Amino acid sequence: MSDKDDNPTTSGSGNGDGVARPDRPLGRGLEDVSHLFLSQRAPEAERASSAPAPRGSVALFRRASLSRDRLAAILKEFIGALEDGLKLIDANVPCHPCGEIDVLAMSRTSQLTIIDAETTASDALLLRGMGHFDWLVRNMPNVRRMYREHSVNFSLAPRLLLLAPQFSVVLQSAARHIPAPQIQCIRYHAVDAPGGPGILFEPLSGEERQAGG
Repeated sequence: MSDKDDNPTTSGSGNGDGVARPDRPLGRGLEDVSHLFLSQRAPEAERASSAPAPRGSVALFRRASLSRDRLAAILKEFIGALEDGLKLIDANVPCHPCGEIDVLAMSRTSQLTIIDAETTASDALLLRGMGHFDWLVRNMPNVRRMYREHSVNFSLAPRLLLLAPQFSVVLQSAARHIPAPQIQCIRYHAVDAPGGPGILFEPLSGEERQAGG
């Protein structure tokens, strides 16, 4: 038997392990490891034995739950996984009376970037992010002094990244009609892995936001 027969390739909507792949390209980092996720049709796989899998077999992971503190810590450590060139500036920035900005970062184009996250789908995440944007704009002279050691381009308005495991149609519809700030919704997928929680980030495309995906 040839090598080609020993190693079937995937095409169409399926792959060698029987797990369907979506026709639409997946988000950041998902395409290469999408076969690692359990489907909703195989709950018995979540109760599989924890014994080491034979070489060449597919590894199965359970969905993991994260606290906001744990998620924030991961974001600070792996900020570049959200977006190429993203750099950490600060975290837990107080914005009285609007709570705290979870993470403040700078994009590769030196644009100030607000990152607010939730561990559940919540329409209040958009309201919180807008409050933080308003606070930064109204207090820009102080913000300039606080972060003068960073090469932020303060001529650009801050933008807003919202991070959650899911976004409602209501939130996405509202975000589409907000002229400022620039808003990006990013879904995250957390799984249990041998070394600790594993997270994949999936920025929603414009088409997905319009469809409420």
